[in-house]
This record gives sequence, C-alpha cells and structure tokens, in this order.
Amino acid sequence: KEDKVICPNLTMIGTPNSVRLIGAEPVLVDIDDKTLCLDINKTEEVLKSNQSVKCIIHVSLNGRCNDIEKLLDSYDYDFITVDGQHSPTNEEYLLKICEASYELDKPVHYRIDHRRHAYLIGNLLDHGPTIIEVPQTEEVSIAQEARDNFYYRPKGIRSFGGAGRPPEGLGEVNQHTYPEWWNNTGVLMIQVETLNAINNIPNFSLDGVDCFSWGPADLSIDRKLHPEHPFAQTDDEAIKHAVKLCKDNGKQLCIRSQDKTLRNRYFDMGATILIERKTSEGKLNKNLPFG
Repeated sequence: KEDKVICPNLTMIGTPNSVRLIGAEPVLVDIDDKTLCLDINKTEEVLKSNQSVKCIIHVSLNGRCNDIEKLLDSYDYDFITVDGQHSPTNEEYLLKICEASYELDKPVHYRIDHRRHAYLIGNLLDHGPTIIEVPQTEEVSIAQEARDNFYYRPKGIRSFGGAGRPPEGLGEVNQHTYPEWWNNTGVLMIQVETLNAINNIPNFSLDGVDCFSWGPADLSIDRKLHPEHPFAQTDDEAIKHAVKLCKDNGKQLCIRSQDKTLRNRYFDMGATILIERKTSEGKLNKNLPFG
C-alpha cells in the first residue's frame, strides 16, 4: 500500500482503478505514438526521478513481435496472455499476437470477453491461441458449453476449419490428425470470481476442464458482501479452500499475481500457474504443470 505503479495514460479505467483498489497510487505515463504502448524512455525518466515506483503495468495494444520480444527479454515466460475481457481486442489483434508469439515458440493464453460467448471458443481457437479462459463462470451449463466448443469430437463438438495453433511433431495435418493432437494439447481454464463459484469447483470439474483461475478483484467485492462466509475473511483463506477443491478433483489453480515477491508464497499454498506482469524477474520452476 501507498506504493506507486506506472500505468499508460491510454488505457481502460480498470487499469489505474485496480491499482487504487489495493491502496497504491497510479502514475500515468505517456505512450509511444507508434505503438500506443508505454513510452520506454519516458518510463525510464519516471523511474529515475521517483524511487517509490514499485511496479509497471504494461498494456499491449498492437501485438507487434518486437514488443513481445522485449517482454520476453525481461523474463522467461512459458506463455503469453491476452485479455479480451478488460482490454480493447478483436480477432485481427488476436491473430497478430498468435503469429508473433509462435515465431518465438510461445503459446498464447486468451481470456474471452464474456462467459456468454463460450459458444464462440472454436472460432477464436482458429486464430491460434492454445489456452482459453472463461471469466465470471457461475453456471455448470457455461462450463459444459465451453468444454464442448473447445474440443473436437469425441470430446466436444468443435468444427474443423484447419489448424489454428501450429502443431509440433505432427507430420501430416488434416481433419483426422489435428483434432486428436489438439484434444491432447489445448488447455481450458474456468475463472472463479465469487464464493459461490469457488464452492462450485467440484461441479465445474468436467472432463476437459484443466484449470481454474483466480479472479481477485471481483472476489474481493463478493467477500465484502458476505462477511459471514467461512472463506470470506481473507483472500488466503479463499485460496486455500479453492486449492483443496482443485486437488480433490484433479485440477490446477492459476493465480493472477501482480507482486513477484508473493510468487513462492502462492506456490507454497498450492497454485501451479501464475499470470504476471513483465516487471517480474527470475524463472518459474519448469517442473510445474503448464509453467
């Protein structure tokens, strides 16, 4: 709390608001006219003149390969994440991100814009992402719809329109070989953002749902609305409960971590996947599932 966090001055209101939500102070820095992302030189000037800046939130708006390379230079990530729920994305943008990322041998994680659009997952996968995340899931029917449209037959009903993500080690790519490869490769995440959703992890744990992801912002609102709930006292209590339910059902837990100093703490609690900002340093344990 009371730390300062650099944010681009061209972004949605949720970027600086997420900083204020945790008690920190957003510092708006101008963007580069060509990339529409944070101007690196101006960011360095702010860092030199302000020692209380502890974090940088970098919002990508164009998906150019050289920007992704800079991101990877700062940290050896296992995948690149694109947020369609709270960022201005479209199908062309997603396609460019995927093309650039796979040149760098990095799979793409994509959080779709709304759980009600789970029926479009097959179409989005044709653009190249490997990991799909469905936000604000409250109903088992949404998890079922996501699963059905994520996988080809016999696991789902996804239509074959050609290879989306480039397959590794697959000699001949056609409507018979690629679906089987994909059904053993793709990763489907269901995001839990309320206490009710966390308790529903056993019901959401369908065959084909690989992982549950943590929605700390909306969950904190729900916790405040239900102070009497046994897992509403602290975020840690809710995480421990979610970890137990995931383990009991053979699933993984992903946490969006903005603070690199908490990484080992979340791993110790049982999380196996972290989504972090480019300012993080070090390397993940390569033995962890999915990185």
